[in-house]
Amino acid sequence: MNENQFFLNIAEEIYLLTIDENGNQHQNFRNQRFDIIIASSILMELAMRHIIDTDMNSVIPDKMDFTGDIILDDAIDEMKSNNSKKEISEWISHISLHGQFYRDEIISTLIGKKVLKLENKKTLWFFASRKYPLQNDKEVKEVRLRLRDLIFSNELPDIRDIVLISILHHAKLINTLLTKSESIKFSARIEQIAKMDFIGQAISKSLSDFSINEIIGSKIRNILKEKTPEEKLQEHIEELKNKFKINDDSKLPSWLRKGTHQYKASLQYVSEVGTAEITFNPKTRKYSKLNFTYYGRMGGGEV
Repeated sequence: MNENQFFLNIAEEIYLLTIDENGNQHQNFRNQRFDIIIASSILMELAMRHIIDTDMNSVIPDKMDFTGDIILDDAIDEMKSNNSKKEISEWISHISLHGQFYRDEIISTLIGKKVLKLENKKTLWFFASRKYPLQNDKEVKEVRLRLRDLIFSNELPDIRDIVLISILHHAKLINTLLTKSESIKFSARIEQIAKMDFIGQAISKSLSDFSINEIIGSKIRNILKEKTPEEKLQEHIEELKNKFKINDDSKLPSWLRKGTHQYKASLQYVSEVGTAEITFNPKTRKYSKLNFTYYGRMGGGEV
């Protein structure tokens, strides 16, 4: 068992890879593609804890016990309400819809664990250098250093590190970990490690589909005139459905599902802020505009 298993989950470590020593965030993570990466990280963590099982294509509910981790438990709660075998890509899409909530919780938990700190609305490493607090009087190797050491060696990888490298590889973000020359030199080693899991393959397809729909959506927005709050919100919902391959409106969260009380509240918030690029945090019951530069609880409107 990895010594870091219950200190940080995979989604938290993926987030830490986006933050440099000065608190700057890698530009490739400042968009909704990161929601897919976080969703995949959560699924992988659940699989490793034997809460779900996976085969080449599907996620299969297993023990479904709550963990005490707010990020994982929210996903488990979603799965319990949809307790059936589904394709991996379908669950990635479903969890991605709650991306802003998970980003908020990740940054909050990392601050709570004294890995990061918040100064002037900027996330910084808690210590002067990239490292984690001692756990049981033992040092836990920081994720970037740990993964680089693994890639540069012939050691058998820990299952958690297989997952992390697989995510970075399939999301084409290995450059956040290695230089260009290092990526080329160790490409065979990276491929070898990345092939060891199933969910990574679904990540690649989800990100590819997202990119195509993102381009189409951007072109459409450029030719559209000013719309009513409901038209704006419906357009945003359709984009999300296309990006995340949602064919049934009943699978949308209540704040995006027409006819619900929360949908009416969403319309009110869109009217107030003038944009449908919004999100709703079900824990705090607050709305906020989508924010891809700082991930954390920044207030927002309660409706």
